[in-house]
Amino acid sequence: MKSETIDRIESHIKKLEGNLTHGKRVLFIGKLIAEKENMAYDEAVLTFAAYFHDVAAYPFYKGKFSGLFDHAYESGKIVPELAKDYGYDDAQTEIIVEATQYHDKVGMGKHSETRLIRNADGVDYLGYMAVARDFAKFPGDFGKALETLKRRRDQFFPIIDLPYAIELAKPRIDELCHFIARFEEECFGIFA
Repeated sequence: MKSETIDRIESHIKKLEGNLTHGKRVLFIGKLIAEKENMAYDEAVLTFAAYFHDVAAYPFYKGKFSGLFDHAYESGKIVPELAKDYGYDDAQTEIIVEATQYHDKVGMGKHSETRLIRNADGVDYLGYMAVARDFAKFPGDFGKALETLKRRRDQFFPIIDLPYAIELAKPRIDELCHFIARFEEECFGIFA
């Protein structure tokens, strides 16, 4: 993919106040998994889906939803217009929508890009990255950060189904479980 397009995507995500580093890691992990699994994929589609799969959760859009909402489903409604602006055709856009809407759903979707995004996203939400992300997100509420970590541990490992992704995720799960146990032990249940 052309560096000008990547630069444009990254600039766009910064304007939307999105999690740029998460998108970069999902793309990197997705390509790594594809290589190890010998999976064919459309690089332009994978790139776009990796960067924009959480777009409805970005602060720019999140305020447009009230209460609980399925960010993956809502992101799938936003990405077609974005993909069109970037020159993606209808077939590519269809795959981007699928990868976006099913990136956190077990076993859903038929395209390799969907499985790659789901597995890469799951891996990125485990281990020390999860700890850093959640404690940064809730700096004054260790109890809330801890509960979020537990929820991520329980939610994200089951969506990972590709052998190499499982191999990447297992040590992250072990590290996350170890961190949670030690944190609870050291806090004596006193979080605030």
